[in-house]
Amino acid sequence: MKRNAFPFVILVLVGIGVYSLLQPEVGNLDADLSTHFAIEDTAAVVRIRIADTDGRAATVERIPGHPLGLWRLNDRYMARKDATDLLLKTFKRVSVRQPVRATAKAGVLKMMAASGKRVDIYVDGQEDPVKTWYIGTPTQSHTGTHMLLELPGTGRAEQPYITHIEGFTGFLSTRFFTDENEWRYTGVFESSADHIASISGTPLNDVGAPATLTWGGEGGLLSAAEDGRGLTLPQRMLQDQWLKFTKVHVETWNSHLSESAQDSLRLSPAAWRLNVTYKDGHSASIDLHWKAPIMEEYDESGKLLNHDGSRMYAVVNGECALVQTFVFNPILEFWRTLPEMTSQSTSS
Repeated sequence: MKRNAFPFVILVLVGIGVYSLLQPEVGNLDADLSTHFAIEDTAAVVRIRIADTDGRAATVERIPGHPLGLWRLNDRYMARKDATDLLLKTFKRVSVRQPVRATAKAGVLKMMAASGKRVDIYVDGQEDPVKTWYIGTPTQSHTGTHMLLELPGTGRAEQPYITHIEGFTGFLSTRFFTDENEWRYTGVFESSADHIASISGTPLNDVGAPATLTWGGEGGLLSAAEDGRGLTLPQRMLQDQWLKFTKVHVETWNSHLSESAQDSLRLSPAAWRLNVTYKDGHSASIDLHWKAPIMEEYDESGKLLNHDGSRMYAVVNGECALVQTFVFNPILEFWRTLPEMTSQSTSS
C-alpha cells in the first residue's frame, strides 16, 4: 500500500515545485520599479488627467480648502466628489497580482494601444506627472486589470502587469472615464442647514400651493408663508423640509436630448420651480419639467400617468439634466399637500 502511494506523493511534490516556479516572487516584484503603481500619499495628489484613444480627455484639479472637498473639472465645472475619492482610493490601494504571461504580452499591449487609457498623476510641487498609468482591458475572469507604468527618468515599462485591489472583486478600468457629463458634479443645492436663508417652491403645472420657508437665525424658529401670508405649521415639519435642501442632486447632466430638443425644453413651461437663497447672498434654482412616459405607469390610486413616473427633466442655469422622482417627490410633497395642511390648521 505504501509502495503504491509513493508515485502519487512524487507527482504532488513535482506539481508544487512547478507551480512555485511559475509564480512571481513577491520580493522580485517589490524590487521592480515598474510594479510601483501605488501612490502612498494621495493627499499630495493635486491633478489627474485621463485621456482615451478617441481623443477625449478629462482633467480634475484639487481646489485647496473647498468646503465640500470638490475638485475642478476641465477648468469649467466642479467634479463629482465620489469619483475623485474613488480615484484616490484606487491610487493608494492598487497592487500587482502578477506579470502578464509572455504568450499574452503582445496581445495585451496591442489592446492597450487600441482602446486603453492614459492616466497622468501630478503631485504638489511637480510640473510633470509623478506616475503615468496605461490602463488596458480586464482579465478574462474580470478580477484583474492590465496596466503598464511610466515613471519620470526611467520611461515607460516594457512589462505589463495584472493589477487589483485586495478585498475588491472586479476590475478597475471603469473608474477612469473621460466623458465630461459623467464627471460633472451633480449637486444643485448643497450646504449645511445654517447656511440657508430661505427656500421657496412653486408648482407651475402640478397640484399644490407655493410657499417660502425662512429661518429666524440662531436660536430662532422656521416660518412659512404663502404669498406673504404666514402659515401655521409644525416646526418639526418645517425642519424636515429645510434639511432636505442640504443635499439635492440631479441624476446626470446627460439629458439624452438633441440640441433642438433641449432648446424646446428650455422654452417650455415648467412643472415646478425651486429656489434656495443662501446667507452669503447667492442663490440657486432648478426648473423641473415633466418627461413623456416610456411605458404605461399608474399612480397609487390606479390612475394612468401621463408622464414618466421615474424621471423628470431639469433646467439649471440654462443647462438640461435628468432627475429621479425618487429624489424629488419627497421634496415636492411638502408643497403638494400644503393646501390640505393649511385647511386642517385653519379648521383646528
